[in-house]
Amino acid sequence: VSAPRPAGPRGGDGAAGRPLPTGGGPMGCVVGGGARAAGAAHVTVTDLLPAALEYAAAAGADTVVRADDPEDAGWPPEVDAAIEASGVAAGLDTCLRLVRRGGVVVQLGMLPPGQSPFAGNLVVSREIELRGAFRFDGEFDDALRLLAAEPAFDALVSAVLPVREAEAAFGLAADRGQSCKVLLDFGAAPAR
Repeated sequence: VSAPRPAGPRGGDGAAGRPLPTGGGPMGCVVGGGARAAGAAHVTVTDLLPAALEYAAAAGADTVVRADDPEDAGWPPEVDAAIEASGVAAGLDTCLRLVRRGGVVVQLGMLPPGQSPFAGNLVVSREIELRGAFRFDGEFDDALRLLAAEPAFDALVSAVLPVREAEAAFGLAADRGQSCKVLLDFGAAPAR
């Protein structure tokens, strides 16, 4: 049995200032777009793929940055909250290095099983709060309202395929260079 977590976003008040989601997949795009809709001052999203950065910009990111380009002019000097949504250790490292002293880092992406080295010295010396986020509860209602109210999120749906083409849909969804969010349409009756 887990204890209930505090109400409010896992990123705390810092998410309303200058948040940094790492990863321009569906989760990172929705986090960035949600922060923008909630009044964030400036949203920066990082990713390795140009297509993912285009989706993040369409969802409301003010700045998109190639994660593998340290010379990219879009890198912020620091952020108030960082949300690791890529599921890779390098994303967590970016979050820990860019969040301000006393800031919050939320680990949302699922890192691979096993040991994940990270800059623990920064957590201590800069008094960073590292929080996990796994399942969602009351956020679903807020998310559905946001998705319905913000047309920018429609751009994240890269394809809608009938359920009878589920195998092709999953193949397309696995190719982050071509897709962001692939949906299955259960409305059409299967052919007999």
